Amino acid sequence: MRRPRIGGAGPACRVCLNPAPMQNDLVKRLMWSGLLAGVGALTSIVANRLATQIWLRVFKEDPPID
Repeated sequence: MRRPRIGGAGPACRVCLNPAPMQNDLVKRLMWSGLLAGVGALTSIVANRLATQIWLRVFKEDPPID
């Protein structure tokens, strides 16, 4: 772990929040793929739950199993 700077210009929190420049394209692509997969999975879960709730209210029975 790094020690805080002493007597630096500006508040110390700026040092911690500055993002490091990303120069590796492979890492960028992997991070983008992971983010996209995570958002897609969450969207799928939300859509499934919403469709189930609509089905239950309209037909008053459990939805059919695939």
